Amino acid sequence: MIRKLKAADIEDVIGMETGIEDDYVIRIFSKLIEEDYMLGYFEGDTLVGIAGITIFEEEVAVLGRLRTHMNYRGRGIASTLMKQLKEEAFHSLGMQWVGYATEKHNKAGNRLARNLQMNFEATIVSSRISPNAVAGTYDTQPYRFDFSRESKNKYLEEFSQNEDLPFFPHSIYYPLPYVPTLTTSYLDTIEMYQNDLGTFMIMKEEKGASYLHVKVWNERTLHSKEMWQIVNAEAEREARSIWIDLPTYQAKSLEAQSHQTIWHLYGIKRS
Repeated sequence: MIRKLKAADIEDVIGMETGIEDDYVIRIFSKLIEEDYMLGYFEGDTLVGIAGITIFEEEVAVLGRLRTHMNYRGRGIASTLMKQLKEEAFHSLGMQWVGYATEKHNKAGNRLARNLQMNFEATIVSSRISPNAVAGTYDTQPYRFDFSRESKNKYLEEFSQNEDLPFFPHSIYYPLPYVPTLTTSYLDTIEMYQNDLGTFMIMKEEKGASYLHVKVWNERTLHSKEMWQIVNAEAEREARSIWIDLPTYQAKSLEAQSHQTIWHLYGIKRS
C-alpha cells in the first residue's frame, strides 16, 4: 500500500532501518509533512520506503528524500514511489518539468532515471568552502549592490536563455534545469552585485547548517578578489559556510580549497 504520510507516521519513519546515521529527514519530518509532500510504501503495517516531492514556483517538481528499508531493497519499491510522485506532479497543468539529483557515485540512484524515463540534464559540482579559504586571483572593478526586483528578474531571464549554462542553482540541494517564473518572494531573498564585467548573487539558507549560497556564472567574476572580499566578509560575519554550485570545468579551480560533491541531474519536460 502507498499513501501520503502524516505527522503521526514519525515513529514508523524512525523505526525504518535505512543504514543512514543522523538522517536529516527524521530531524525535519514535521516540516516536510507541513510544507512538502511525502509518500510511504507499506507492506502490511511495516513502512518499507519513503519518498517526497518539492514544488518550485508551481512549475518545477524535484523528487527526493528516497529511503528504503534495508531488508526490502531490490524489490522495486524506490522505483514505484518515484513513478507515482512523477505522475502526481504532472497532474498539475502548470507543471513543466519533473526530475531529481543524485550523487555521481550512487549507482542505484543513477539507474533509476531509466525506469522513470528521465533524461540526463547536467553534472553539478557543489563546493562547500570555509570563509577566507578562497581570496580570488584577479583584481576587478568594485561591485555595486542592486536591490531592485526588475534588475534581478532581467538578469535571470537572460541567464535562462544561455544554452551554455546547463542548470540554475535555485537553492542548496536543488539545482534546476532552467529558471522558471520566479516569485517576488524568491527574488527578495537574493542579494545581487554587479560591475561592468559580471554579476553574482548571494542567498542565505538554513539547511541543517547556515550557508551563504553564491550564484556566479561568469569565469572572471568567479575569480574576482573583490567578489570574494564581499562573500568572505558576509560569511564570516554570520558564521556561515560558503556554498557554490558550478559546472565541472569551473569547479576544478576550487577543488583544493573546498569540500566537493558531484551530482547528476535528471529530468523530463511535459510532453
